[in-house]
This record gives sequence, C-alpha cells and structure tokens, in this order.
Amino acid sequence: MAGGDHVVRGYFGLGDEEHVVRVTSSADFVLHIWAANIDTFPGGVEVLTPPSQFRGHGATGPQDGLTLDVPAQTSMHLGCLGAQGGETLELSSAFGARVVVFLTVTTAEGATVTMLGE
Repeated sequence: MAGGDHVVRGYFGLGDEEHVVRVTSSADFVLHIWAANIDTFPGGVEVLTPPSQFRGHGATGPQDGLTLDVPAQTSMHLGCLGAQGGETLELSSAFGARVVVFLTVTTAEGATVTMLGE
C-alpha cells in the first residue's frame, strides 16, 4: 500500500441491523470483506456490482452478483473487490443468515468514502 492511501473501515450486522450496505468512493477503491455468520445454519454475503466490463453470454441483468458462503458459526476473509470512483457495491445477507461484516476500503488520499447501512 502506498504512503498516500486512505483507509476507511465499517462494521455492519447484515440480516439483523441492516438489510443492505452500500459502499462507494469518489475515487477508485478496493473493498476488503471479512464476515462472521452468527447463525446455526449456512449463510453468507451477496455482493451486487455494476455490470462487469467482460461478461459471459449468460449475464443479462443490469448488475452482476456474487454470493460468498460463510459456514454456520464461523468467520472468514471473503476477499476483495475493486470498483471505479462513483460506483456502488451493495452487500446483503445471503440465505437469510445474520452475518456481521467488517469492511475496509482502500482508496486515494482525499477521496470521500461512504458506507451506508439500511
């Protein structure tokens, strides 16, 4: 990570306190996702993104979606996704589980980052 990067963190309870979390930045950014499934059944995190630059023939919707499984009563790093400035990444609970997410955004110094839980 370069010396001028800006780091912002957020902590949300998907399926419990919030139904969706929207993450955006005024500059290009990388979102790192750590999640804990606090339920006794499988669940995870669903991530919706703007359409990918390269899409297969089966991709037809206005957004791309990715479901990342988190086994019951475990926690894990789910990886990271990049986005362009102004794009919004949406995270929600998958399969109805209560999943706590710890989000870290790395972006350019001076960028404005928004994490809005609803």
